[in-house]
Amino acid sequence: MINSHRMKGFTLIELVVVIVILGILAATAAPKFMNLQKDARISKLNGLMAAIRSAESLTRSKAIIAGLDNYPALNDGTPVKFVCVNGAATDTCDKNNGIAVSYGYPAVLTDAVAGKESGILRALDIDAVDADAVTDYATRRQHDWQYRIKAWNSKVVQILIGPSDIDLPATYETVNGHAGGAVKETSQGCYIVHDNPYEENGSIKRMTMIVDGNC
Repeated sequence: MINSHRMKGFTLIELVVVIVILGILAATAAPKFMNLQKDARISKLNGLMAAIRSAESLTRSKAIIAGLDNYPALNDGTPVKFVCVNGAATDTCDKNNGIAVSYGYPAVLTDAVAGKESGILRALDIDAVDADAVTDYATRRQHDWQYRIKAWNSKVVQILIGPSDIDLPATYETVNGHAGGAVKETSQGCYIVHDNPYEENGSIKRMTMIVDGNC
């Protein structure tokens, strides 16, 4: 006796039900997934903020010992002072092996002075790429971070550092307009903005803040 088995497929109604269920699951899960991405990016920025504070403290301590805590990084061609990354604080270093300082804190530099990566970026020792030099998204994604430097004037220079998988803004608004300063709360993006320390009215001005309106 030969047994025959008849293969039975899905009915149209069953397929429609499955598609509807998948659609509901996608609509429910997608927002949660997006929130997870946002939370991960914000957590990453918080970690970077802590690293900046630590780098500032360590560099400032070395600069004080070396007597370099009163020299500004003016971004106008004036020679910049460097604190050694390794070795004694009193060792002599330059843009190739030191951290550029402004009043003892890691500086934010433009190319015209001593190279963009010899200040706060070297103090942080992170894998970061210049967003203005590397415009290809896939190439930037090969790095952990990207950065962009904004010179509002010869005194106020800021660096934006953000995750490499989300674009940095080409421009942004500050509370002081074209004079720089804190970024407006309404600004969108996912980055940290950090000032090059400078002197104003007898006090050292420096600012670091997180912008997470579009993480």
